[in-house]
Amino acid sequence: MLTDSPPARPRRRADRRPSRRGSAAAALVLGLIGALLAPLSATAAPPYATEAKIDSLAFAQSTVTSGTRAELKGTWSLPDNPTAPAGFVVDLPADLQGMPDRFPLLDATGAKAGDCVATGTQLVCDFDSAYLRSHPLGLSGRFSFWATVTTQVTEQTTVDYDFGDVTASVDVKPDPFICTEDCTFTGRSNFKSGEYQNSTDTIQWDVAIGAGATGMTGGQEVVVKDVIGANQELLSQSATGERSPSLWAANAFQTLPSGMVVPGPFAEVAASDYTVSADGTTVSFTAREGYFYNVHYLSKVTDAGAAGTYQNAAEITVGTQSASTVTSEVTRHGGSGTGEGTGVGTFTISKKLDGDTANLEDLTFHGSYVVATPQGSTATGEFAVHAGETWTSPAFAAGSTVSLSESLAGLPANLEWAAPAFSPQTVTIRGDESVAVTLTNTATLRTQPFLAMKTLAGPAKATAMVPAATRYVLEYSYPAGPGFPAGSGELTLGAGTPVSAPALPVGADVTIRERAPKPVEGITWGDPVISPERFTVGDEAVTVSVTNPVSVVTPPVVPGTPSTPLTPTTPSSPVKPGSAGGSLAITGGEPATWSALIGVLMLAAGGGLVAVRRLRRSSRQP
Repeated sequence: MLTDSPPARPRRRADRRPSRRGSAAAALVLGLIGALLAPLSATAAPPYATEAKIDSLAFAQSTVTSGTRAELKGTWSLPDNPTAPAGFVVDLPADLQGMPDRFPLLDATGAKAGDCVATGTQLVCDFDSAYLRSHPLGLSGRFSFWATVTTQVTEQTTVDYDFGDVTASVDVKPDPFICTEDCTFTGRSNFKSGEYQNSTDTIQWDVAIGAGATGMTGGQEVVVKDVIGANQELLSQSATGERSPSLWAANAFQTLPSGMVVPGPFAEVAASDYTVSADGTTVSFTAREGYFYNVHYLSKVTDAGAAGTYQNAAEITVGTQSASTVTSEVTRHGGSGTGEGTGVGTFTISKKLDGDTANLEDLTFHGSYVVATPQGSTATGEFAVHAGETWTSPAFAAGSTVSLSESLAGLPANLEWAAPAFSPQTVTIRGDESVAVTLTNTATLRTQPFLAMKTLAGPAKATAMVPAATRYVLEYSYPAGPGFPAGSGELTLGAGTPVSAPALPVGADVTIRERAPKPVEGITWGDPVISPERFTVGDEAVTVSVTNPVSVVTPPVVPGTPSTPLTPTTPSSPVKPGSAGGSLAITGGEPATWSALIGVLMLAAGGGLVAVRRLRRSSRQP
């Protein structure tokens, strides 16, 4: 049953009831007003991906009179990192009639965490998905809404109301206006009542014109003028299009659940049967015999419910009697709620390299972090990031402090690494933001030269024939490595004197080869022997030994000469050329003489052949 007064002040019902008959009529009118209220619906329907837990629910009052409103207050909580959609539903038991309402869940900064909609049977609260994303930790809050207690008792009784997961108890007192004896209707006086509609911040005012037990006398001229109160303005129609003001009438009776007999049901009178002033304040009509009349006004609350209570009055004139003024006050029994969550944020680490940075793009740098939350707990973690890339952390509660460190273990050993430079090294997490950190590593490439030593190998006479000024060229090359590109070069050196090459990157895999030496008359160059031919540059210099074999050029064999080699003789026993079994004495140091002797022998042999031919010709002549 709807009333025009807050449940905390039940005396208002007694204050305005001149008689039991007047109270019954007021109850009927308010019931009709309640029927005009359109039910509200929630913005999102369950089931939810994440459902909040109702941690508590209780009546704000310890004692409630049956038929009046009571405030219910509760608390809720959500698990960390909830998945949207998220929300909760409070289903009302049968003996509680919810008051249609809509209200937000606001955090301490005024940000909206969600919306709640109350209907006659339940309270549905939906959480804002964007708020959940930015405040995913420690989500909790409270809520309150109003409901009419319809439980009928004959004496004050403690009643437990079951809401599913929780129960709420309150002492319910009997409705003092329940008719238990003579329930005959004896008439009603002028009165005014009101109903605050939370969903639209409007008030439905109802002015009842007094009449006897059988209704009004036909032909009476009735004038009703509304006197609007503070923080209100009259409306010409409702949100659903009903005109205002409007005239309603009934010429029959109905019995309420309380046993009271009252006029009703009321029906709207055709607009042609009454007049409305231009400003909408005054309604004039001619009463019909046996009818009861009510005038409905609708006002808009201009302060969005901030005042809490609102008054209104009406002047009623019937026939020639003087005007009678009636007043009424309503209270906005609005719901409210809070939603608090801890905002989260992230931090990023962008890797930058300075110094000798060639071929380090695939290198992974590792580090760790320690997070201290505002609640005093700590968490640790690790990060891994490549040069030129950015790593993003998990989300942490706003206000957390993060300390960063990096390990140089596992980085290329041929580079000298300066201490990691974080900018900044300690960060504070900000809600719904990402704090940027730059991590710079500076690398310095170590280098080391190598030594080369040239040696000639072979007969002494052969090595003596190589000019002392002869220069040899070594070629070296190495592929790219950590901190350095591929490289190559040449090293020029002479025999017997070590030469230092330019400094090469530590870690370079060097290959050595020798360019073919220039030809030297009288000798032959053999294949060089290089040791080591391949090596890796380290922190100590490597000596490369290059040995070049040399040999004397062997003279060619002359055609027609005896195949038996000439055997050199000693100078003390010379042998004449051409003697049987003789041999030619030669030394390894007289190649020119050896060649001249062969030439003489060949010339002598040719001359002998010529002389023989001449003798043969002369003997044949006659």
